[in-house]
Amino acid sequence: MNILVTGGAGYIASHTVLSLIEGGHTPVLLDNFCNSKPAVLDRIAALCGQRPAMVRADVRDGAQLEQVLRDQRIDAVIHFAALKAVGESVEQPLAYYDNNINGTLSLLAAMRRAEVKTLVFSSSATVYSADQPMPLREDGALGAVNPYGRTKLMVENIMSDVAAA
Repeated sequence: MNILVTGGAGYIASHTVLSLIEGGHTPVLLDNFCNSKPAVLDRIAALCGQRPAMVRADVRDGAQLEQVLRDQRIDAVIHFAALKAVGESVEQPLAYYDNNINGTLSLLAAMRRAEVKTLVFSSSATVYSADQPMPLREDGALGAVNPYGRTKLMVENIMSDVAAA
């Protein structure tokens, strides 16, 4: 299976890429390197003996996303691309709303145009209310308390609506 991994050079994404390769899949990484470094590709290659395909692009560029989805014959997407620092999100909320929400909207529209229907989204525990008992449960009360968490919760809602449609 050809799988596009957005934010593919990030920490969690790069570990996912290793697992995908080990599972016999063909990951294609897409990253703008605002939260990561290209050297991650060398580390992936050193660990598994294979350097995955990499596209340097921003997830908000819908035309380029659609082109990658088509050219690479993508079957599914794992969406990790997001700004991710809670403190920074409080200082720069517009950057978080732009990147995390507009990036996802761009991705979903490109997927629709390219007829790619399978998506895994990396959310966050920050979508849950702060007064939830630990360990958190997926059926716990939602209530993000910072812009980063709110972007993740909004994206979950958007994806729920898209899936229902």
